[in-house]
Amino acid sequence: MRQVIFRYILRKIGYVYLTFSHVSGVKMPDSQIEVIRNPVQARSQMRVSQILEAARALIAHRGAAALKMNQIAETAGISMASIYQYFPNKRAIIAALAEQILQENARRNEDILTDKPRSLVQLASTVTELLDQYYRLQKQDPVVRDIWAGYHADKELRDIDDNDSVRNRDFIFEASRHLFRPEVHEQAKVALLILINFGGAAVTTAVSLEDDLGDFAMEEAKTMLYAAWEATILPLGRKR
Repeated sequence: MRQVIFRYILRKIGYVYLTFSHVSGVKMPDSQIEVIRNPVQARSQMRVSQILEAARALIAHRGAAALKMNQIAETAGISMASIYQYFPNKRAIIAALAEQILQENARRNEDILTDKPRSLVQLASTVTELLDQYYRLQKQDPVVRDIWAGYHADKELRDIDDNDSVRNRDFIFEASRHLFRPEVHEQAKVALLILINFGGAAVTTAVSLEDDLGDFAMEEAKTMLYAAWEATILPLGRKR
């Protein structure tokens, strides 16, 4: 099992390393979700929320692969023309729903990081708390699992996920900047990003398994994470 988890995570980290290794402090552009009309007014925002809530309900019942635009319109109680004012196709709706889910998770992460850690050892515990939260989100919400099942086949979902990794890396770094030596800040950002993607890949593996085996996989992943943390993050800390 440990080898299975490790191979999957290495594939994910290899992609991340190739993406980010040429620039240490890279900030990826915002996700380019195909929204035809940006919902600025309250009424438009409510209409987009209706569409996304209807899509979420249908995915929970039938799965993302079976999602159809006419079913979304019927469930939302609006016309097809109204949907096409905001989204060109169901792929754009799924992408917007994925972004919404990750933004909600990011806000929970920010809450956890409100109290700044006093040491890099304490920060490691906080990061595993964030990882456990993400695991619970995927494990308990079938819509999240279904959407992310198509992750590898959809470049837009990969871009959204990568943007979310950078966003979470930035939350963690800003909460812990004071713990790193100033001259290694960019190195710390890269190391944190790789470890965040390590955790994300572990969650993807764990939720694909039966409950007990998935929980075991997460404990294995956290053991690996602590070992990687000791090797890559702790040496970058300020000397006491």
